Amino acid sequence: MPTVQELLTTIDTSYRNSYSITQKVEWMDTTQKQIFQTVRHEALPYSISLSANFAFYPLPPDCDPMGIKQVVIETKAGRDRYDDLRFVSIESNEDVGDSSRFYSIGANQNIFINPLPKLEDEGRKVFVYYNRRPAELTASQLDRIPDLEEDFQELLVLGCLERIARARGEYDDKNAFAADYLALLRDYKSLYRTPYPEYTKPQDKMPRRRGHVATKYGYGRRNAVYPWGE
Repeated sequence: MPTVQELLTTIDTSYRNSYSITQKVEWMDTTQKQIFQTVRHEALPYSISLSANFAFYPLPPDCDPMGIKQVVIETKAGRDRYDDLRFVSIESNEDVGDSSRFYSIGANQNIFINPLPKLEDEGRKVFVYYNRRPAELTASQLDRIPDLEEDFQELLVLGCLERIARARGEYDDKNAFAADYLALLRDYKSLYRTPYPEYTKPQDKMPRRRGHVATKYGYGRRNAVYPWGE
């Protein structure tokens, strides 16, 4: 899989430029972040174990707070049964009591759990289901492999090239790179928005009579008459 350095080499051989490595990696990083906002990438559920008298718990660094989909809390430690926690914004004017059950997202990537866990809540599990953000791309880690799927890492190259051309005021080139980027992004969306097929369970909707399938010829019934003979 290509590294950031290999993508930089592709950029420099595709379009002559004098921009710094730091600037070009920053443009690639911005492009990747925007792609992850366009096509969400679900992370593995994150587990939190409650501690008495602690209401704030750190979220993983790749958690997008705006991409939290569901938070569930164990009904009792070790029971392995869960209830949903509803979200309440800290900035809201909603009147909530000390015993209200909800979660909020605080500063510094923390999740706030209400009510305040008590001694009997020690060890209760909270699972956070969320969409993840990509790891940051930086000029100090050129050997890093971007999180974007390998087959579509050309998007990072095209996104950077478009920004280079725009910064240089070469708008014909900028529009050409943008057109290629959008065409490839459309392919990416169509493949990864629904990465796995949804299988529906077949349902038997045939009318039944006396526990057997009824058809116009009586297939499945005792003493049925079959059009092709017995």
